[in-house]
Amino acid sequence: MLSRSILRSSFRALPRILPRPLPRTPFPRVFQQPTPLNTFRFASGRGPRPPRIKHIRYNPEEVERARPLISEEQIRNGFRHPGTTLIAVVLFSGGVYFYVSNLETVPVSGRRRFNCYSEERVKEEGKMMYRMIMQQDKDAILPAWDPRTRMVERVMTKLIPASGLEHVDWEVHVIQSDEANAFVIPGGKVFVYSGILPIAKNDDGLAAILGHEISHNLAQHAAENMSRYVLLEPVRWVFIFLDYAGYTGGIGRFIGDILMDLGMMRPASRRQESEADYIGLLMMAKSCYDPNEAVKVWERMEKFQRAAGNSIPQWLSTHPSDSTRIDAMTKWLPSAEEARSESECGVTLGYSKEFQAATGGPDIWSSLFR
Repeated sequence: MLSRSILRSSFRALPRILPRPLPRTPFPRVFQQPTPLNTFRFASGRGPRPPRIKHIRYNPEEVERARPLISEEQIRNGFRHPGTTLIAVVLFSGGVYFYVSNLETVPVSGRRRFNCYSEERVKEEGKMMYRMIMQQDKDAILPAWDPRTRMVERVMTKLIPASGLEHVDWEVHVIQSDEANAFVIPGGKVFVYSGILPIAKNDDGLAAILGHEISHNLAQHAAENMSRYVLLEPVRWVFIFLDYAGYTGGIGRFIGDILMDLGMMRPASRRQESEADYIGLLMMAKSCYDPNEAVKVWERMEKFQRAAGNSIPQWLSTHPSDSTRIDAMTKWLPSAEEARSESECGVTLGYSKEFQAATGGPDIWSSLFR
């Protein structure tokens, strides 16, 4: 008992150890309070329970009672508002001015069209496409010494002066492929797939194909296509708005895209292709190539497409049918022959015709060397 009393008195004599109050600081009080630590459940060996996720159940009744962000009454009131008419007049006037100020004439054909993209902007788009093709087909590009590459370069050398695009940095690539295709990217990057060379058959046939592709660059059809999307995008948004407002049952955008594609985009593309056929025909004629070979090329192309089963109705295609092209080129042949006779090779052609007439024509010479 004595020992316990002595201990109690000694502990009472010791100063009590109390936590010191935090000093006053200009910081908010929340920074002065100690942050509570997460308590772990050591008995189970697991950490703190994750927060419970509240699962939202689908309730069809609530969906039916849901209101749209914009009601039909709000839309009607918006159209009836006096300021709406003023906004519509300003937008329409601005659109007309923008359209008229960007009208221009296509070289050679003389067609009037809308184009709001500059040549430099289109070249930048062409550079991206060029890098993509070079990366994709880098192992299939034929070397410069290959006879097929030399054939394409030989024809291009004669076509470029007649195109008036000597300032363009031309670059020719022939790709080993069974695909019968050729195209020219804006900026003068020429790609020819070897599968089209048997259809071309000779330099004159290849000139008809390459003249067509160069004509797309000369007429700036790529810029025209990009500009067409600028005009059609507001129309597309009208169908999207009608879908959102519930007027078309959710299929207005789908119907609008089909109507714009079949009714505007594809016919415009076919018009561009026919225009490139005409310009290319005159271009190859001015380069001293035989324009009659262009008709033969599309006759061979028609047979190739029919054998491959690629024939589709013209109204579904972005290109005119081969028969339509053949008929059109046959009508253009007199103009092409006239352009050929007026070119630098006209004198040589005149001497050649006089020589053939004096010697009995080409049939006699061909019979001698059979």
